Amino acid sequence: MTEKEYLDALNKALKWLPKPEKEICFNYAREMIEDRIENGFSEAEAVAQLETPGQMAKAFLEDRGSLKFKFSLPLNSGLTVILLVLGFPLWGALLLAGLMVLLAGFLIAGCVPFLCVVLTVSLLFVALVSVSASPFVMGTVSFTAGIIQFGVGMMALGGLILAALGASLSIPWFKSAVMKTAQNLRSLFFQEVKKW
Repeated sequence: MTEKEYLDALNKALKWLPKPEKEICFNYAREMIEDRIENGFSEAEAVAQLETPGQMAKAFLEDRGSLKFKFSLPLNSGLTVILLVLGFPLWGALLLAGLMVLLAGFLIAGCVPFLCVVLTVSLLFVALVSVSASPFVMGTVSFTAGIIQFGVGMMALGGLILAALGASLSIPWFKSAVMKTAQNLRSLFFQEVKKW
């Protein structure tokens, strides 16, 4: 096997990887071949001493921690493509309806962290204004009104703490739910490549 044939086979094994990532692996393979040629081996002998292209690609991907996914729908059959095109009014409408239900669910679930953040900001404003204005109200309007104003500010401060706690718990939960849903959706159309 020549260097070019080896690199072509390596390219096929890394076909799902972006080009800059492939170049790193190609450069490594070229360097290994050149080192062996400098040590007196022929090109064919140097290539024969390397791992197979599949083994090198697998080792490279494991070292880099790269994701290995490929499209999993069987579109290689003409019949499959014809059925997909003819069935589009049905499966397209169902897919769109499913995506809209999913989007509505995200919007509803996203309201919880959004409301917690809005409540936190508004209660912070109420607490700051009420507590800082209560001495002024005590001196100018009445002492009782000032105490009530101060109490409202303290209640807003307590609500602020609860709303901030709710936001700090609901935002990571919402982010995690979105990420898990995205991974599940990706797994419907893509599968991890395990064969080399």
